[in-house]
Amino acid sequence: MASRVGHDVMLLTATQPVDNSLWHQITTWFSTGSSWTGDDVTTGALPALIRHVWISLLALGIAVAIALPLAVLLARWRRGGVVVTSLANAARSIPIVGIMLLLAVGKVGIGVASAVIALVIFAIPPLLTNFYTGIRDVDPEARQAAIGMGMSRGQMTLRVELPLALPLIATGIRLAAVQVWATATIAAIIGSGGLGQLVTEGYARLRYGEVYGGVFVVVVTAIVLDLVLRRTEGELRRRFGARAAIVDGI
Repeated sequence: MASRVGHDVMLLTATQPVDNSLWHQITTWFSTGSSWTGDDVTTGALPALIRHVWISLLALGIAVAIALPLAVLLARWRRGGVVVTSLANAARSIPIVGIMLLLAVGKVGIGVASAVIALVIFAIPPLLTNFYTGIRDVDPEARQAAIGMGMSRGQMTLRVELPLALPLIATGIRLAAVQVWATATIAAIIGSGGLGQLVTEGYARLRYGEVYGGVFVVVVTAIVLDLVLRRTEGELRRRFGARAAIVDGI
C-alpha cells in the first residue's frame, strides 16, 4: 500500500507543470542565496565579482606602470605626439577578442595570464594619450619657475608636471578602467573567470536567469565605477586647477 501511495505521489509530481519561463528563471536566480554566494553547481556573483575586480586591477595597474613612464619620455621629445597617435591608433585597431584567443591557443595558454595581457594592450591607448597630453600641456611658465628654483628634471616631473597633469591622468584612468571592466567580461571565454563566467556558464547550461543576472551585475558595477571615477576626476580638476593658478603666479 505504501509503495502504491509513493508511486502515485511521484507520478503526480512528474505530471505537475514546471514554470521554466524566462521571467521565472530570472526571479529565481535573483531570489536564491546560492546565486550570490555560490555552491557546488553555481558560480556565485560575489566570488565572481571579487575575481573580476582582481583581474581588472591587475591589468589596469600594469598598463599604468607602462603608460606613465612612456608618456613622460615622449612628452620630452619633440615628435612624441606622432608616436603617441600612431601607437594609440594601432592598438585600437587590434581586435581584443582575437588577441585573447591567440594568446589562449599559444604558449601563454588558457586562463588569467592571457586575459590580463590582452586587457593591458587594450588599456594602454587611452592611458598613454591622456597621460601624454596632460604632461605636454603643463604651462611652460610652471616649468621655468621649477627650473628657477633649482629643481632637476626628475624633481620637476614629480613635483610640478605630474601634479598639474593629474586631471588628465585621472581621465585616462577612468576611461581605461571602464573599458577594462567591461572587456574583462569577455575574457571568461578563455577561462579567466570573473563575472563573464556567469554569462558563459549560464548560456551553456540553459540557465538564462544566471545569464541575465551576470549581465545585470556587470552593467550596474560598470555604471557605479564610472560615476565614482567621474566624481574623483572632477575633484582633482577643482583642486589641481587651483594649484596650477598658484604655480603660474610664482
